[in-house]
Amino acid sequence: MGINTKYVWPLAALLGATSIGTASLLAYKAQSERQQVDFITRFYQGYLADARRTPPPAGSFYSAELEALLAANHALCGRLAHDDEICGYDADGDVLLDAQETAPGLDFQQAGFKAVHAGRARVDASFSIFPGAGNNYQRQIRFVLKREDGGWRVDNMLFGANGVFTETNAMRPDILHENQALLARARTGSGSTLKAGAPP
Repeated sequence: MGINTKYVWPLAALLGATSIGTASLLAYKAQSERQQVDFITRFYQGYLADARRTPPPAGSFYSAELEALLAANHALCGRLAHDDEICGYDADGDVLLDAQETAPGLDFQQAGFKAVHAGRARVDASFSIFPGAGNNYQRQIRFVLKREDGGWRVDNMLFGANGVFTETNAMRPDILHENQALLARARTGSGSTLKAGAPP
């Protein structure tokens, strides 16, 4: 009994097209993941090379929504904090290194910076702020990314321990909590009101 090529060739073409489509999808996924890891890695190469630890310019690192949340935090502190009070999510340490101080001259190589893709537009980074001083100075940060303006931006940062990351130890909820605490203090009158000369 012969094979009816009337059905064989269309089926072969369909299987071939499916294979090509799957391969293209996998290649796109791999490229996207590589871009995400490269985005975080390149940022820290520059950040750790700058002794001033200059914050990233607007629109270059954080998502628009996260930048707006930080801006609201700074504005609330400017209006509601005591004159001698340290106020602001990023006012009492380096958020990007999860530290208040680091080893003198710490750079990218010394920190042993490593970044790996962690699935679903997430990148896990690990490094040491005091190389050779033990695990207490090892930092683990998970970056939650989103596509914005044709590139990747950080939409949240989770600070981990022993490879465990939770939303309770993350940038977004921490900023929101501080903003809410400032507003609540202003409403109850338990803190300072507007600073002299501050805009209403």
